[in-house]
Parts: sequence; C-alpha cells; structure tokens
Amino acid sequence: MGELGQLRRQEAEEIEKLAALRREFHNACVLIEEGLRDKLDPGELERRDDYARACHDDIRVQELTLAAIREKIEAKREEVVKARREKRVLETLRDKQEREYVLAAERAEQNTLDEMASLRYARGL
Repeated sequence: MGELGQLRRQEAEEIEKLAALRREFHNACVLIEEGLRDKLDPGELERRDDYARACHDDIRVQELTLAAIREKIEAKREEVVKARREKRVLETLRDKQEREYVLAAERAEQNTLDEMASLRYARGL
C-alpha cells in the first residue's frame, strides 16, 4: 500500500506541475495578444510565439508523464486488489483447516470417551 500511496502523491505533484504549465502557457498567449494589440516589432512577437510554443510542448510532455504515472497507479492498484484476494483465499483456507482440525480433535476425544465408557461397562459385567 505504501507504493500506491507514493504513486498517488507523485500524481498529485505532476497534476500541479501541469496546472502551472497551463497557467504559464495562458500567460504567454496573453503576452502575444498584447503584443499584437500594441503592434510590437515582428522579432519580439516571434520570441513570444516561440515561448508559447515551448510552453505548449512542455504541457504535452507533462501530460505524457502524468499518463505514465496513472498507468503505474492502475497496475499497482490491480496488484493490491490481487494480493487482497489471495489473502482472503488463504484466510478462508486457514479457517477451513482450523475447523477441520477442531472437528477431528473433537471426534478423537469423543472416541476416547466412548472407549473409556465401553471399558467401564465391560468391567462392570
């Protein structure tokens, strides 16, 4: 369970990084719009556009990173579910074997008591 919790914390961190990158991209787009409105020189507009494209690329990489972490989470979750099932099966088997042992012990005790009663009866005759 510790690994799953660690992966979920990592997912939360990556989600926050993605949100920050999206905010940064939005700000870059606003800068481009302001530059167009203020009629900045083409070189400055190109630099702002390059920055926005770089932000967009960073977002895509972060989305892929997040998708990979989510795949790991799903795999770990399935592993945990499988382990829980196996544990339940083992507990059920152990409980069944315990009941069988107790029943066998009770039978053996009853046989001993029956034998003792038979011997006492036979001595009394």
